[in-house]
Amino acid sequence: MAEDLGDRTEDATPKRRAEAREEGNVAKSHDLAGALTLLIVTLTLWAALMTMIGQGRALIGQSLSDESLGTPLDASGVGQTLRSLGSAALRLGAPVILIAWAGAFLSQFAQVGWVFAPKAAQPTFKKLNPINGFRRIFGLSGMVKSGLDVVKVAIVVCVAALSVQQDAREIVVLPYLSTMQATGEIGSMMLRLALRVIAVLLVLGMLDFMYQRWKHASDLRMTKQQVKDEMKQTEGDPEVKKRRIRIQRQIAMQRISTAVPKADVVVTNPEHISVAIQYDSATMNAPKVVAKGADYLALRIRHIAMQHGIPIVERKPLARALYKEVAVNQEVPPAFYKAVAEILAYVYRLSGRTVSAS
Repeated sequence: MAEDLGDRTEDATPKRRAEAREEGNVAKSHDLAGALTLLIVTLTLWAALMTMIGQGRALIGQSLSDESLGTPLDASGVGQTLRSLGSAALRLGAPVILIAWAGAFLSQFAQVGWVFAPKAAQPTFKKLNPINGFRRIFGLSGMVKSGLDVVKVAIVVCVAALSVQQDAREIVVLPYLSTMQATGEIGSMMLRLALRVIAVLLVLGMLDFMYQRWKHASDLRMTKQQVKDEMKQTEGDPEVKKRRIRIQRQIAMQRISTAVPKADVVVTNPEHISVAIQYDSATMNAPKVVAKGADYLALRIRHIAMQHGIPIVERKPLARALYKEVAVNQEVPPAFYKAVAEILAYVYRLSGRTVSAS
């Protein structure tokens, strides 16, 4: 049998998923994250292209100006030129790098949310063992992953080739265009090519993400024995729990058997709830709930009431309200005085008793 062999047939419990998340074991796709990052960077570059071209022209113009060309070529001049170039490159590249970093972070966050996994950063022998690394690279899973990567590259190359073939006419006439026209055409073709490749990468990334979610859920599956052991750890032994519930039920039954015969009336739902009320004007300030119960206990209260001749009155809203808001051996709140007094007056009239109004 599957249970005897220890097959993992059960879905992971919330506790097991939480432990895996603490260890950094979450379902995510690096392909999807890379595709989203590439899309964000491409759109950013396209939006900032004219600004970057303008700054590049200014930099080239400054480098080729008469003042720059007339500066003697010494260590100080070279250093100044390199600092200027570095500063300009930083101004041009820093926004793109920051946006790329933000895109990479958001692409990961969209998949798994915020994950704080200090355990994953702790060094372990398993991570440092070169044999495990060799198996991971050259094992079956590594070979399958390499094969899939080759297929993905082939698909991307085919899409790129088809895109170039579609733009063949525009490519042929490029030599006959002016520099600005040719630059614009090349930029448009490169953008179309990039978007087509990114679209394919996004589709492949979504497929990989779905596969990673399935694989993650499959890897976290548990045996029936593991589920039982976890229940014992979190909730205690099921047998002990059943015994404790049985003892609590016995205590409740004993309390009901003692309290219900002293009641003046039992208010019922009538099927699911029973509330026993007692009132002694000489010793009590207000009527008191001496017993209450739902389902089986409600049936038991009515049974004991009938055995001892205690009146049973059906008042659905009142029974539900008293069961929910009034504890056993607690006096009825003032909000229920009128409704309870009417029931007690009705019961006392039936039995020929009288009660003083309070």
